[in-house]
Amino acid sequence: MNLLQGMHWMTRRIFRWLSLACFFAYCAVFPGSTITVALDAVPAWGLWMGAAMLIAQGLAVIFWALGMYGARGGLAVTLAGLLAWAVEHLGETTGWPFGRYQYTEMLQPQILGIVPVPITLAWLMAGFGSWQLARLTLPEATSRRAHAGLAALTGALIVVLDLQIETVATFINPYWGWIDTGPYYDVPPQNFVAWWVVGVLMALIVAATLPAGAGGDAPGDGRGVTRQPSLWARLIAAVWPRVPALLYLLSSVFFTAANLARGYPLAGMVGLAFLAIAVVIGARTLQRHPTPG
Repeated sequence: MNLLQGMHWMTRRIFRWLSLACFFAYCAVFPGSTITVALDAVPAWGLWMGAAMLIAQGLAVIFWALGMYGARGGLAVTLAGLLAWAVEHLGETTGWPFGRYQYTEMLQPQILGIVPVPITLAWLMAGFGSWQLARLTLPEATSRRAHAGLAALTGALIVVLDLQIETVATFINPYWGWIDTGPYYDVPPQNFVAWWVVGVLMALIVAATLPAGAGGDAPGDGRGVTRQPSLWARLIAAVWPRVPALLYLLSSVFFTAANLARGYPLAGMVGLAFLAIAVVIGARTLQRHPTPG
């Protein structure tokens, strides 16, 4: 290994541990955050934790992309992040494509005083998490038609997450408020159509920038993940390749618990149905790709 290759490997290794640090920090506060939000017991001093958790999710995905795929991963998260910011800025200032809404002051900082940084980072978790779950569900998606199906499924999964988010982010933690209304908890239908389109575009960005067959269901280049039989090594080998998908699943658990406990049964049932399907698909995925031990 020459000096340049060694530096490249070390850089990706650093990003790997930064991603895992953000992921495990998120996991450390996840139980307490879920319980306090579900029980409406968030203390006044803890209101900032929502923004912090969204930032941790986004940074975990950014570092994951850089650690797993290097420069290509960096390009993917940059383009996806720009897309997320652009549609949110357009949506908040014009009402298109989501419908008319307005952010509150709860999430800070805000880009140009309009789009909260945590929202842009949350889009990265939602987009990459949805894409990775779709990729794990359709592992043989190699043809052009299969790629179209993968993008469509990514869009559908991102909508499933939004169906759970809307009640929490408007009624429980008022991050934004709707001016236009609709039949699903006062959310306009065009919002969900727009989320699907953005999810499809993010999947196409990932397909165009990351290596063919990339899906995070194998541990990168193999040099950053050990195969020692220790419990810690097994945990890292299981978590690291699937960071975006795991963050999506944890978010769904959080929103499901909050919705059911706080009186939004339809949104809660969406989460329960998704998690039940995810358990079945996850069991099949583990059979195909068992964790190294």
